[in-house]
Amino acid sequence: MLALQGQRVQQRRMDVAANNLANVATSGFKADSLVMRFDDGTRAHALDEPSSVIFVRDITLMRDMRQGPIAMTGNALDVAIEGDGFFMVEGPNGPLYTRDGAFSLTGEGRLVTSEGRAVLNSGGAPIVFDPQGESPSIGRDGAIRVAGVEAGRIGVAAFAAPGALSKVGDNLWDAQGQASEPFEGVVLQGAIEGSNVRPVLELTRLIEISRAYQSAAKIVSDTDDLRKRAIQTLGQ
Repeated sequence: MLALQGQRVQQRRMDVAANNLANVATSGFKADSLVMRFDDGTRAHALDEPSSVIFVRDITLMRDMRQGPIAMTGNALDVAIEGDGFFMVEGPNGPLYTRDGAFSLTGEGRLVTSEGRAVLNSGGAPIVFDPQGESPSIGRDGAIRVAGVEAGRIGVAAFAAPGALSKVGDNLWDAQGQASEPFEGVVLQGAIEGSNVRPVLELTRLIEISRAYQSAAKIVSDTDDLRKRAIQTLGQ
């Protein structure tokens, strides 16, 4: 039972590390790590010493919210956030949030994410440009100007506990009822924030997890062999 629990936790760790590696090139992606603890509430009792065995359990995922590297692209519709904050985008039940600023324009002039979701302004409305007009200029404060005239402000929200936001897929986050706060960072036009995943660290972690999983699997196999031999001996 203990070895099987160990295998389950190692499998969960492996899934998290593999997902991090799969998102090395995902703009604005934040790496995850598994939080584990020794469970004092559930004990496995043994006849010999030790008299009790404490299980290790995976509790939750911890988000690494550190800034990813920012690369200049020169694309007027690429936008990066320097500091704590998230772009506001349209969701099915209210705004969702992302650090991925690889935006584009639809044929109707709507500013959208790489997944086609509308980017919102500071008032929570979709941002729409004249598709035949000049390229927008986005200031460090998020102000959008077209031909020198301010046309709104890109919506950027900050949170007191950004690590408490929930990932909901497509590189998006849900605030989980947490109220947003004024954004105090800067917005950089013509730039993209990269993933904060550290590939070497994740590869090293995968090797360590794989070895731990194999050790747990061997314990399970050896225990099964001992049980079979005991049954055969008793049967004779």
